[in-house]
Amino acid sequence: MTYGDRLKFIRTFRQMTQKELGNACNFGKNGHLFIAQYESGNRTPKPDRNRHIAEALGVNPKVLMWDAELPHEDIVFQLCWAYILPSSDYPLSLTDAVLEEIQVFLSEYNMALEGQLSETEYIENRLEFMNGIEKYCGAQALSRF
Repeated sequence: MTYGDRLKFIRTFRQMTQKELGNACNFGKNGHLFIAQYESGNRTPKPDRNRHIAEALGVNPKVLMWDAELPHEDIVFQLCWAYILPSSDYPLSLTDAVLEEIQVFLSEYNMALEGQLSETEYIENRLEFMNGIEKYCGAQALSRF
């Protein structure tokens, strides 16, 4: 999923038009054109603009910038190396927290599949988790964003 795909997904999930988002970001009279260019992949926002967009959408800026183009296997390997193996940067207590969140993810995913949790609630829960990711990974988590 590209930056533009994520931006459009969250914007439409929040029931905002490109014009509304451009205005909420204070991008000026033609702000919606920037949003359209970001969504189409013709432009990529600078970090300060990404922060404005994320704030207007109520998500962590990292939610939009995360490199989600990795194959699933690579993501699993990164999880294992970064979070499962204890080190001075990632203590064993982090492992417990991550495993608990994975259990919550799986539980909520199954609830959504069984109709006990709406798709909207499921997505909102995932976005909310990503807003608070620093509590699991530390303040420097994904600091490049």
